[in-house]
Amino acid sequence: MIGFSCDNRVLSEAYKIAVDDALGNVKKYKDGVLSEPAPCIIAGAGYDTPWTRDTAINVWNAFALLDRQISKNTLLSVLEKRKNGLYIDGQYWDKIIWAIGAYAYLLITGDEEFLPTVKEAVENTLAEMEDEEFDEADGLFRGPAVYGDGIAAYPDKYALSNSSGIFSWRDEPNNKPFVVNKGYGLPMKALSTNCVYFETYKVLAALCEMTGEDPSPALAKAEALKEAIGRAFWNEKKGSFDYLAYECDHQEALGIAFALLFGVADERQTELVLKNAQICKHGIACVYPTFERFSQLGGYGRHSGTIWPHAQGFWARAAFEKGDNKAAEKELFLLAEKAVRDGQFYEIYHPDTGEIYGGLQGFGHGGICLWNSCKHQTWSATAYLSLLFYHILGAKIERGKVTFKPYLPEGVNKVEVTGFKVGKTTFDVTVTRGGKGETEAAFDTSEDRTVSLTLSAD
Repeated sequence: MIGFSCDNRVLSEAYKIAVDDALGNVKKYKDGVLSEPAPCIIAGAGYDTPWTRDTAINVWNAFALLDRQISKNTLLSVLEKRKNGLYIDGQYWDKIIWAIGAYAYLLITGDEEFLPTVKEAVENTLAEMEDEEFDEADGLFRGPAVYGDGIAAYPDKYALSNSSGIFSWRDEPNNKPFVVNKGYGLPMKALSTNCVYFETYKVLAALCEMTGEDPSPALAKAEALKEAIGRAFWNEKKGSFDYLAYECDHQEALGIAFALLFGVADERQTELVLKNAQICKHGIACVYPTFERFSQLGGYGRHSGTIWPHAQGFWARAAFEKGDNKAAEKELFLLAEKAVRDGQFYEIYHPDTGEIYGGLQGFGHGGICLWNSCKHQTWSATAYLSLLFYHILGAKIERGKVTFKPYLPEGVNKVEVTGFKVGKTTFDVTVTRGGKGETEAAFDTSEDRTVSLTLSAD
């Protein structure tokens, strides 16, 4: 198990809470292509399944570093075996995010035996989604936003439904004129989802390189999608990306975070997004602003206006990576402080007060009710862990290699991490502010050994 300690009490205590929440949500589960029940990562204390997007995000964020076998089990539990091969299962629009989580697992573990499984599932699912949801007219993928399965995530056009879920929107008679006669039928095109497809093409290219195949077809599709995202989502007037192409210019936290992290945004766009990002008192909201039907009631939508820690984590990762340490540190400490206050990581918080708050959700034909914020939410915990591992410790993991370039936030002068295993190599790392060690170090991870090192951070 990875040990983490530092001279900041809040960060250290939040680490213990995050690990307890993450590992506490491991349960025996059988689905997908698992032949028998096996330990898997459940989405949270309020859930009884892994969920495909949660699986991908949890493995990608941190869980592959915490436990390799449980991560692999969970990735397998959300696959589907059909007559013509393996496919990713789950909600259709963003299930392809599994590719990113599975690729992160491969890089961290070096599990080459799993490579053919990953490549087959990614290729088959991409081909299916290209056939069903890709719009050749503008080069974008249709579908809701990553994690946005509730109608509270969307403008009034999508609020007319007979349930709280966006799935049922197409079945309302009044919505029939807007339903697309192909694929599932939802017409929306979301920034986060298209960014995930862009990154998945890059993942497929990397998988092709790993198997000795030509990566250029996947790279060409990635480049074409990047250009299409720029045309449809970039809003020069506000200096950022819109949420839904052609129909909603709100800010989507995951969307702009992914645009920066994956390289959809160029250097100028990145600077503008960081400069113009709208941040609430308690962090970046999932969608900002909330929609008027919720603000009129004095509240925020469950999927609009509220603070979701997994989105905070990705925004902080993007800010760290692009050099806006101040913005990143704000989200880092907000995550940690709430976890220490509550003794756990919750699913959602109020943007103004920081209190536990599930948000207002539509439940059909104009009805609105206050929803719960689930306890011990796994991806909230792993979001926090990702910031410690990839930005405080500064681990950059590539195939067969890891580089450490640590960063210490203001008020932190020493960090110690033990049992940090990448590939076959385990690292025990001490980071001190202004110490005598190197500020960056790179290692081959193919050798079974333990490396102890001391690094310095400015």
